[in-house]
Amino acid sequence: MTEAPVIHWFRRDLRLSDNTGLQAALDSSAPVVPLFIVDPALVASSRVGASRMSFLIEGLHALDEALQAHGTRLMIRQGEPAAVLRQVIETTEARAVYFNRDYTPFACRRDDELKDLLEIDVHAFDDVVLLPPGTVMKADGDPYVVYSPFMRQWKSIAKLGIVEGQRGQFYEVGAPAWWPETTWDGPLPPVSEDAAQQRLRTFMEGPVLSYQDKRNLLSADPFQDFDTSCLSPYLRLGLLSPRQAYWAARDAYELSNENVERRSIETWINELIWREFYIHIMAHFPHVDRYSFRRQYDTLQWRDAPDEFKAWQEGQTGYPVVDAAMRQLKTIGWLPNRARMIVASFLTKDLLIDWREGERHFMQWLIDGDPAANNGGWQWTAGTGTDAQPYFRIFNPVTQSAKFDPSGAYIRRWVPELGDLPDRYIHRPWKMDTPPSSYPPPIVDHGEARERTLAAYKAVEPAKD
Repeated sequence: MTEAPVIHWFRRDLRLSDNTGLQAALDSSAPVVPLFIVDPALVASSRVGASRMSFLIEGLHALDEALQAHGTRLMIRQGEPAAVLRQVIETTEARAVYFNRDYTPFACRRDDELKDLLEIDVHAFDDVVLLPPGTVMKADGDPYVVYSPFMRQWKSIAKLGIVEGQRGQFYEVGAPAWWPETTWDGPLPPVSEDAAQQRLRTFMEGPVLSYQDKRNLLSADPFQDFDTSCLSPYLRLGLLSPRQAYWAARDAYELSNENVERRSIETWINELIWREFYIHIMAHFPHVDRYSFRRQYDTLQWRDAPDEFKAWQEGQTGYPVVDAAMRQLKTIGWLPNRARMIVASFLTKDLLIDWREGERHFMQWLIDGDPAANNGGWQWTAGTGTDAQPYFRIFNPVTQSAKFDPSGAYIRRWVPELGDLPDRYIHRPWKMDTPPSSYPPPIVDHGEARERTLAAYKAVEPAKD
């Protein structure tokens, strides 16, 4: 008698190697049904844009191709997850469902409901992070809300190795009868588990050694340059595991004898830990998904300025570095981290527009849009989050531009109407005797906006936080 299969429900783990839940399913000795569910509610959401959907679809094609080497195909179904799972369980007579946990409020609610709805065993595993929420805690049992002590504790216990695999067998599935579609016509980096591994290797073989010096530079072509790793899209959808990324960095650290190089590698590892920190924060404090971590800032009087918000979205603010970044975002679906901070500061501090508006816009356009990291980054910049920058720290877009794009190459790439400007005017074209007519003047005076923002924040800032 043929043994009843089990289902591995792929979610944000689109790889065969180092996959905790998948390997547990394969180790069960039962044939494994490889399933991916396209939830129409998520696809229709404004928080899932065409660029990330396109990256996802390419990742699904790559996973399907990888599964063919194991004698099967990826089963792709569209529908509400519980209903789809019940249908697949009925048709395959599966005896269990395996998946890797996600920690957003939405995912936690969905998974809790599933366990009650399905009448077979459900096995959930920790795979999205190296150390899951609840494992990095203070001595009193409370979660950390400040990054530095979290980082130190995290490093003291991060000893998880790579999951060996793939043992076991897959259930034979026919070719997918349906594939999701996208309207994205912009460029994408290579999308596959192999491409993620290749980018990781290339970065660790050299660029990571100068990461500390180059990570804040504004790169016009991030997937060709290696000033930063650009691994975030692969981590977001699980084409690369955080363990693979972490241990590759640790190996590079051990191979280097130079203190400067080791500091650069350590800086990159710290960025990986920031990702874990924000996932922990969202898991322990789910209100941050909709509200400020520091709840007093929910009373802050944000401005209702739709025309200025649209100018920010379209890259028409009159501040070249802001406009370059916003146009880059809409063209390739990715931004250097420094650019993310600059445009977030401009929206929340220069325009005094609610950080949630910017957070939603980023989620709609970023191919690496991650709910926890995106939320954490926006609340950090706005000064409303945990371990955030002080509210009175307000980026000057001209100063930031001159410091991190000194030659103006980034601006000239993404704001071509300023391409012929002399270097001394590239960061502030309004200072020219005759500014270019094809480019808008600044929509706000930075100095005046700064004073307005300080007054608004001071009105809700408690004497002691």
